[in-house]
Amino acid sequence: MIPISTELLIVGGGPAGSFLASETNLSDVTLLDKKKVNYGPVICGEMMPKAELLVDYLPSELMNMIEYTLYKSIKRSVIVNHIKALRILIRVKGIMVDLGSVNFPAYIVNKGLMISNIIDNAINRGVRVNFSSTVTGCIRHGGGFKCRVMDDNGERYVEASLLAGADGYSSIVGELTGNPPFNPMDTAVATSQRAIGWGGGYDEAIVVMDPILAPGGYAWIFPRGDGSSNVGLGVRGYDVWVRGINPVNLHYEFLKVMNLKPIQRSVLLKTIPVSELGARIDYKGAYLLGDAAGTVVSTNGAGINTAMVSGLILARVLKEDLSYSAEMRRVLGSFLSSVKRLRALADPILEDEYALAKLITIMPKETVKWVIKEAMLASMNPMLRIGARILLSLIKVKGRT
Repeated sequence: MIPISTELLIVGGGPAGSFLASETNLSDVTLLDKKKVNYGPVICGEMMPKAELLVDYLPSELMNMIEYTLYKSIKRSVIVNHIKALRILIRVKGIMVDLGSVNFPAYIVNKGLMISNIIDNAINRGVRVNFSSTVTGCIRHGGGFKCRVMDDNGERYVEASLLAGADGYSSIVGELTGNPPFNPMDTAVATSQRAIGWGGGYDEAIVVMDPILAPGGYAWIFPRGDGSSNVGLGVRGYDVWVRGINPVNLHYEFLKVMNLKPIQRSVLLKTIPVSELGARIDYKGAYLLGDAAGTVVSTNGAGINTAMVSGLILARVLKEDLSYSAEMRRVLGSFLSSVKRLRALADPILEDEYALAKLITIMPKETVKWVIKEAMLASMNPMLRIGARILLSLIKVKGRT
């Protein structure tokens, strides 16, 4: 039963909201989520890099938090496949160029089950959880907040002293922090579907760079180890909202190109930020987490672990009376800003088929493969940025703004 009032109301039970609920030491906590009790369906590739892959790429404090989130969330029951390598394909003018594979130890997980387990842990710690509950609006009220909620029993209102928005992008709670919307070039629309027909190895994930099929992003095939794969692609928000490109049509074209057959009826869609932390992620008791705060790693679209980290940080902030914004910017902010600068350097190539074709003619395949791997891992290697600037000057293309 949804309470009339609560100390902390968490809107959204994804990785960020569920992890906050399981880690907070507050005694009166309520989590509301619009999904059903089995927490599905999820819109995600469901691939999570293992700690051994990330340790050389992330700042130490962030890495420690990532390792903690992996320890708390990755159980044998949620792992559906172990990935050993990442194969990188480039498609230009209808021709597929195979750059080969790189070492890439990662998990393919059942994300819905993983989140359900975290939520169960929160419930065992006394958190009230209500599914099928959609928060349709929140206002400041009486020194706290009042939120309108729709569930199976109709409309009701919940008052809260503190409010955490883990409700994705764009966030209802974001209106209360005053967080401005991201530029369309700093968002992506991701598709997701399960399919069969991929003839490659079960332990090798596939990414495809193709400015026509996935302008401003990439397409993927992540084998689940049972003959099926998670497939999808990311299209930059500019191309969807400004140019009018339909990502579902591109998704079906990708399936056709790769000879894949969907085994789910619908193509799932969601918008994610591919930028850096939002300008205003907290204000007077309202907090933004996960996608709502802009915690997605912009060069690869990964967001599960960083979302959990935001939940972990807020739990600590509420316990120790720290500044959420300061802690988030210290742990995550500079890293995400550095990654965004790398993403911006790659944008002209990811958006331009001519530029990508020229790139693979002037640069050795092994070098291109190394660059893409480093970008996929959000490398902070300064040589990567220097090389990217040199390449852009040679290719002579201009990105969108």
